[in-house]
Amino acid sequence: MPSDPDNATHDPGFFDGRFMVEIEVWNWDLYVGLSHPSMPRKFRFQGGLMYNRSVVLDGRIRAPSAHRGMPIQVWLSPFSRGIRFNANKHDVGRFYSDGLGARGPAFEADLRIPEEALAPALISLGSVWKFVDIWTAKDRPESVRAFTFSAAIHPNLVDWAGPEFGPP
Repeated sequence: MPSDPDNATHDPGFFDGRFMVEIEVWNWDLYVGLSHPSMPRKFRFQGGLMYNRSVVLDGRIRAPSAHRGMPIQVWLSPFSRGIRFNANKHDVGRFYSDGLGARGPAFEADLRIPEEALAPALISLGSVWKFVDIWTAKDRPESVRAFTFSAAIHPNLVDWAGPEFGPP
C-alpha cells in the first residue's frame, strides 16, 4: 500500500468486520396473493392482499481473504419513512455467517434501504454497481452498521480485495 499517512487503510482495525462482495447477478422478485385469514388486518394490503418485493443479489465474497470466493446472497429490504432508527434499532441490516452448506450460500445478508432509494438502486444495479461493502458491528457481528455499493474498487482497497475472479 502507498506510504500515505492519511490513508485510513493503514489502521489495523480498518478492515475489522468488513466484507467486500462482488455482485454476480441480481433479481427483483414480486409476489402477489390473497392474504391468509390468520394474517392480522394491519399487515394486509388493500384489505385482503399480501405482496412482497424482494431484491436479491447473488455474489461471492471478494475480501477478507479468509472467505474469498465463498457464495453470499444479499436481500435489499425497502423501508418507509415511518421507520425510525435510534438506540433501540442498532443496525441497518443483518449478516449471517453460519451458512446453509449444500442447501445454499455460505453467507447471507439483509440490508435495509430507504424506499425512496429503491428505484435509483435498481437502475444502478442494472448499469454500474458491481460491488457491495458490508460493515458489521465489532460487538455484534450479525448486525450491519453500514453498507455501500460501488462500480469499482477504490485504489486503497485493491490489495485487500485481491485479484479479479475468473468466470464463474
